Amino acid sequence: MISLPLPIVIGVVCGAFLFGSMSGYTIRDNAAKLSAAKAYKAYEQRRLALEEKINVVSSQYEAERAKHAVVGVERVNTVREFYRTGAPVPSVCGLSDAVYGLLANSVADANAAASGELGARLSKTTDAAQARD
Repeated sequence: MISLPLPIVIGVVCGAFLFGSMSGYTIRDNAAKLSAAKAYKAYEQRRLALEEKINVVSSQYEAERAKHAVVGVERVNTVREFYRTGAPVPSVCGLSDAVYGLLANSVADANAAASGELGARLSKTTDAAQARD
């Protein structure tokens, strides 16, 4: 039988132990990477499915919004046309100065919004009352 020196035997045993433990960690590491890859793939599939649902709903919303925008513009134009061409209100149906001022401010704001201005000048109640007279 061949006898090996003790340091070489200890070195071989330690090397085998080290190799065995490292291969165990490598196997666990690869299993963890595989598990993480599967989880990421499942997450990505779920994300794509939800994104597709969101795209469908948002396209429906955009289509409805476009329809309502046309209706809204048509409604505003109809109301503005009615007030421009409608019969004048008799003076006995007059409003108080505060209510007339509120109405005048609302009309000015609506006209400013229709013409694309950022804001309208707010008239005071006395200005509106003087304009009414």
